[in-house]
Amino acid sequence: SFQTKTTWNISKQLQILSIGRDHWIKDYRSAILAMSILKEKQISFHYTIVGVHNPEELLLLVNDMNLKDSVTFLDSIPQQHVYEKMLDSDLFLLPSVEEGIANVCIEAMLSKLPVLSTDCGGMSELIVDSETGFLVPTRNPKALADKISIFFKLQEIDILQLVNAAYIKATTQHTSKQMVDGMISLYKKVYENN
Repeated sequence: SFQTKTTWNISKQLQILSIGRDHWIKDYRSAILAMSILKEKQISFHYTIVGVHNPEELLLLVNDMNLKDSVTFLDSIPQQHVYEKMLDSDLFLLPSVEEGIANVCIEAMLSKLPVLSTDCGGMSELIVDSETGFLVPTRNPKALADKISIFFKLQEIDILQLVNAAYIKATTQHTSKQMVDGMISLYKKVYENN
């Protein structure tokens, strides 16, 4: 059971959230470079990355891009606090180079937090660009910044339509029952073909 968002604070300071371990595959470097582009465009934002502890390379990049007041790194936090962070945010960002279907994006969709993801792994199965979220190519800070800029200009009614479509997709196509049934079906097919 997920609490859901009912308002988005995009007209003031856009709260952008990423959650994941500190690993090159998460490509937080591209996300931070995208934040630099947003700053140049004078879009008011704050970017929080949860799940990283003292990321030296990323801290240097944040410093070099003059983003110390705009980017926060948080170590791992309890799951309940993760959900609270989702409810306090306006946009979830998954900048990864590779994923399957990221559970954290499903959780964001169930919380009615809009999702911007790179088109990596199976993410296009979850997100239809501009319908249930936003997709951009991997390793492309400009594309990330451009989509965030588009999101920043959306009216609340458009955001509501997007998150409701995402919520429906997550609740109908990505339930635990559906995943278990899918695995059982796969095992049966493999067994029957051998």
